[in-house]
Amino acid sequence: TNDRARDSSQSLVHPHQLSGGLFAQAGVDVTSRLRLDLGARYDVLDTHDAPSGEEPAQESRGIFTPKMGALFKLTDAVGVYANVSKGFRSTDGVSEEPWLPFITVWAYESGLKFNEGPVSATAALFRMDVSNEQTFNPLTAGSSSGGASRHQGVELGLRAPLTKSLTLSGDWTFNDARYERLISQAEDDETQIDTLSGLRVYNTAKYVGSAALELAPPTAPWTVRVSTNAVGPYSPFDEPGVVLPAYALLHASATWRIGHSELELGVRNLLDRAYPELVAGGLYAPGQPRAVFGTVRYDF
Repeated sequence: TNDRARDSSQSLVHPHQLSGGLFAQAGVDVTSRLRLDLGARYDVLDTHDAPSGEEPAQESRGIFTPKMGALFKLTDAVGVYANVSKGFRSTDGVSEEPWLPFITVWAYESGLKFNEGPVSATAALFRMDVSNEQTFNPLTAGSSSGGASRHQGVELGLRAPLTKSLTLSGDWTFNDARYERLISQAEDDETQIDTLSGLRVYNTAKYVGSAALELAPPTAPWTVRVSTNAVGPYSPFDEPGVVLPAYALLHASATWRIGHSELELGVRNLLDRAYPELVAGGLYAPGQPRAVFGTVRYDF
């Protein structure tokens, strides 16, 4: 091992930031079956930076974000709902460049909810329109931004007892996420070229989901759980057109209750499946191999 010392910095910043917001929300039962939810907020962000040896930079801006929702009960067990909302967050690097715009998203969702005793299920269609799309590189901690993207798909959820002792549960999201417009700098750093329009959004899987079977006899002090999680095809950061294959992992665990104590022993990635945890710019970080874990919990 050799001693290392930092001999240079990419940038030296001395930022100060002040933010605040006002919001209001109300829920109204129009009838016994129809409920409306309305809300809005206004946020202000003021950023000031005084970099060493450079002119100070300062920028103040505000943003209005409304949301609206409705739920109609078709029966006591079945309801249909629809939501529209706008959200935002600051762009990475705003402390160094206070003029960077907010990342905003308009989100639309509509679906069905079912609740009857121990059985619950949901099915929804969604769409998100993102402006100033920013994608994070998990290996280098850098990011790229600019342009817009569209995310749309289906969300499914289910929890249902198959018998008095056996319960099935799962959550799945199918997502078609593509850049609608992404602007990048050309090599001469003067003209801008459109490079990724229509391609998959980096690091966003076509689908993700989990499913589990839990065996828990009502009078037994133990529980056994077998589960799986799956990650669909996705394009790694900074590799346009490259699509990694899907993979799924299997897990198992058992829990035993003794008085106020609860003991759990389990195995993650039971089949020792090799998979990439992170992929970016041609670099691979392998996922966790088969791993045994144990926990002890005591309730006072």
